[in-house]
Amino acid sequence: WQNASSLEKTHIQTVTLKILCYNVQGWGARSLEVTDLIYEQEAAIGVFTEVGELWNSSRIPHFNVFHQHGTNKNGGVNVAVGKHLRASRVDCVLENTVVVDVDGLSESFRLIVIYWPASQKRSLEDLESFIIENTIITGDFNAAVQEWGSDLTDKRGKELKVWIEANNLCYTPKNTNSSKRSTRNI
Repeated sequence: WQNASSLEKTHIQTVTLKILCYNVQGWGARSLEVTDLIYEQEAAIGVFTEVGELWNSSRIPHFNVFHQHGTNKNGGVNVAVGKHLRASRVDCVLENTVVVDVDGLSESFRLIVIYWPASQKRSLEDLESFIIENTIITGDFNAAVQEWGSDLTDKRGKELKVWIEANNLCYTPKNTNSSKRSTRNI
C-alpha cells in the first residue's frame, strides 16, 4: 500500500491522427501505389478520390473500405479506415460523397469525403444535414482560394469559402496538394 500523494501521476499520451487525402486518377492502375502510400505515411485513414470503375479491384490490408460511385468513369471516392478504429457508414445518396462515423479514439468524429469534378454541379447545402459536432470534411473540391495556399482564387473557391464561413467551419491547411495535376490546396 502506498500513500495516494506518493503515487506517480498518470501521463496521457497524445497521438496524431493521420488522414491521407489523395487523388488516385484510376484505382485499377494505381492500387499498389495507393497501398504503399497509406502505409508509408502511417495513415489511420485514407481518402481517395477519382477512384474510377475498378475501385474494388484490390484491397488494402487491415483497412475497411467505404465507396460511393461517381458521375463519370473516373469519379467516385473511397475511404479506407484502419481496422483498429470502428467505422460505420452513414446513409448518403450524394454522388461522389461518402459519410463515415469513426470511433475508437478519445472522441468520435464524422468524416465527410467529397470528390467534386470540375464538370459537376453541386449544392453544398446538401451536406449541411450531415454536419455534426466533430466533423471533418475533406476530399478534392477542384476549388482554389489564394489565402489557403492556391495560386489564385476561382469562382468555386469563393463559393466554398463563403459556405465554410456560413457554417462555422474552419479550413485546416494541408502540407501537400491532393493531386499531382494541380497546385490547388483544397
